[in-house]
Amino acid sequence: MATTTTESVPAPAGQVEHKPLMTGPALLMMNLGFFGVQFSFGLTQSAVNPLFLLIGAEPDQLPILNLAGPVTGLIIQPLIGAISDRTWHPRWGRRRPFITAGAILCAIILFLFPFVGILWLAVICFWLLDAGNNTSMEPYRAFISDRLPKSQLARGFLTQSMFTGAGAVLANLSLFILEKVSPLQQNAGNGVPYWMYVCFMIGTVCILLTVLPAMARTKELTPSDEDIAEARNAPKGLHHAVAEIASAVKVMPVAMHKIGVVFMFQWYAMFIYWQFLAVSLGETVFDATPEEGGPRWDEAIGWSGLQNAAYNFVTMISALFLVGLAARIGAKRVHAVALGLAAVALIWLAQIENQYVALVPMIGLGIFWASAVGIPYLMVASMVPAKRTGVYMGILNMMIVVPMLIQTVTFGWIFENLLDSRGSNAIMLAGVLLAIGAVAMLWVNPPDEVDESPIVPLGARRSITVYDRVVVGSDGTPTSLYAVDRAAEVAQAAQARLVVVTAYREGGSGAAASTDTPVHRDLYGVDVARAALEKSVSGLTRERARYIEQRLVAGDPAQALLDAVGTNPANLIVVGNRGLGAAQGQMLGSVPANVVRNALCDVLVVQTTALDEERMFSARPAGDGAGPAEGDGPRR
Repeated sequence: MATTTTESVPAPAGQVEHKPLMTGPALLMMNLGFFGVQFSFGLTQSAVNPLFLLIGAEPDQLPILNLAGPVTGLIIQPLIGAISDRTWHPRWGRRRPFITAGAILCAIILFLFPFVGILWLAVICFWLLDAGNNTSMEPYRAFISDRLPKSQLARGFLTQSMFTGAGAVLANLSLFILEKVSPLQQNAGNGVPYWMYVCFMIGTVCILLTVLPAMARTKELTPSDEDIAEARNAPKGLHHAVAEIASAVKVMPVAMHKIGVVFMFQWYAMFIYWQFLAVSLGETVFDATPEEGGPRWDEAIGWSGLQNAAYNFVTMISALFLVGLAARIGAKRVHAVALGLAAVALIWLAQIENQYVALVPMIGLGIFWASAVGIPYLMVASMVPAKRTGVYMGILNMMIVVPMLIQTVTFGWIFENLLDSRGSNAIMLAGVLLAIGAVAMLWVNPPDEVDESPIVPLGARRSITVYDRVVVGSDGTPTSLYAVDRAAEVAQAAQARLVVVTAYREGGSGAAASTDTPVHRDLYGVDVARAALEKSVSGLTRERARYIEQRLVAGDPAQALLDAVGTNPANLIVVGNRGLGAAQGQMLGSVPANVVRNALCDVLVVQTTALDEERMFSARPAGDGAGPAEGDGPRR
C-alpha cells in the first residue's frame, strides 16, 4: 500500500521559464470560467437563431444574420491576442483583464437579449454578445498555456474541454427542460416565450459565478524583468497589433497551415449545423416550420437543445481519452476518424423521423467535437513561442471564423436555390463537407520534427521531448541520494513532477545495513523507510524541485519504481548503477537491472561508480570518530 504526500511550491517571481506544476484543485479552479463562457456560446448556437425566427426572420436570412460570429472572431480574437501578449499589470496581470471584461459584457447582453422584439436590435445584441465571448475566450486559452508547464498542458486543455462540454450541456438542457414547464410556455409581448427568458437569465448568472471567481483565485506568473521591459517598450496601437499578426502569420509553423486546410470544410459545415438543426428537426420529426410556428415548432426548438446537450455530454466523456490517443498515434489519424464519425452522424440525422433515434447520431458528433475543441489548441500551444501564444491562438481562431464568414455570405443563396429551402438538405450537405474534411486530414502530411508539437503531434510521436514524471528510488544511502539529486535536476529542467519512492519489506526491524553504507540496503518496517524517505527529500529546496511526490511502498524496490511510472512512455526512471546493489566489477545492481529490463519508458542510469568514493563514503578525518560529515556527499 503506497502512501503519497505532495508539496506544491510557488514559482519565484520573474521566472516564467520555470512554471510550477498546479495541484488538481487549482487547475480545476483556473478552468472553471470555461463553463460560463461556453454556456454563453451554447445559447448563441442553440437559442439565438430560433429567437431570430420568433421575431420575424426568414430561414434563408439566418446565414447573413449570423455574420456577427465570424466577423467579431476574425477581428477581435487576434487583436486581443496580440494586445494581451504586450500587456502586463502588477495587480491584474496579462490575460485576466480581457477575460473579465469580456465576461461582464456577455452577462449584460445575455440579460437584455430576450427583451428585444425588433430584429435589427436583436442583431446588434448578437454582435455585442459575440464580441464579449471572443474577448474572453481567446485570452482564456492563452492564459492556460501561459500558466502551465508543458508536462501539464494536455491535462489543462483536457480540463478545459470538460468544462466546455459541461457548459454547453447545461445551456442546451435548459432549452429543452424549460420549454416543458407549463407556466413558462406563454409568450411575452415581443413573441418570445418566457422559458427562453429564463434560459438567458441562467446564462447571466453562470458566466458571472464562474469566470469572476476563477480569475480572482488564479494568479498569473510574473514575467521576467526583460519581458516586462519588452512589453512596455513595444509599439502600442491598432496598427502595430495588426503588424504583429501579419508577422506571426509569416513565420507560423507549417502544421498550422495544414490545420487551416481542414478547418475550411469543418467549420463551414458546423455553422450550417448550428443554424439549421431546429429547422431540420421541424421538417423531419415534428412536422413544423418556423413560418407556421406553434407548439410543435417550440418543441422542435427545445429538442434541438437536447440534441446539442447530448453531443456535448459525449464530448465531456470523449475528452478523457482523445488527447492521450492523439499523443500516441497522431492528431492526424484521430481527427480524421472524428470527422468521419461526424459526417456519418449528420447525413444519417437528416433522414431520421423519430426524435429519440435522432439522439443516437450525436455520439459521433460529440466525439468529433471533443477533438475539434481540444486537440488543435493543444498542438498550437505547445509548438509556438510562449511570448506569442496570444496572437497565435487568435490566428487559429481566424482559421475557424473565415470559413464561417464565407458561409454567412454564400449559404443563403445555396439554401434557397440549390437545397430547395429545406433544413434537412442543409444538414446533409454539412455531413458531406465533414467527410471531405476527413479525407483532407488524411491527405495532410506531418511537418518536420522541428515544427511538430511535442505534446500532441500531427503525426505519430517520433521522440519524447517532455517528461510528465521523473521517478527515482532512494533507500537513504549516499549513492541513492546522489541519484535523487540528478532526478531533481532533470525534473526541474523538464518542468515535470518529481516522484521519490522508498520501498521497504514487512517484518524484521531496522535496516539490513547502516545508513552510511554505499551499497543498496533492504529496509524493514515503515518507520525506518519513512526516515530514509525524509532524508532523501530534505535537501530538495524549492529552487531544485517545484513539485515533489513522496511514496512509501511495501514490496520489491524495482517493482515499486515500475508501478510508479505505469505504462506512460512520457515518464522517466532515474536509478544509480552501483548504489542500488552492484557487486564489485558489476555494471548494474539488481534493482537498476530489473528496471532497465522491464520499463516501458526511458531509464536514466546515474554512474555512481565514477564518484569520488573516498570523499563520499569514507569516515571523517582521523580523530573525528564519527560517520560522514553532515552535508557531505553529492548534495549540490
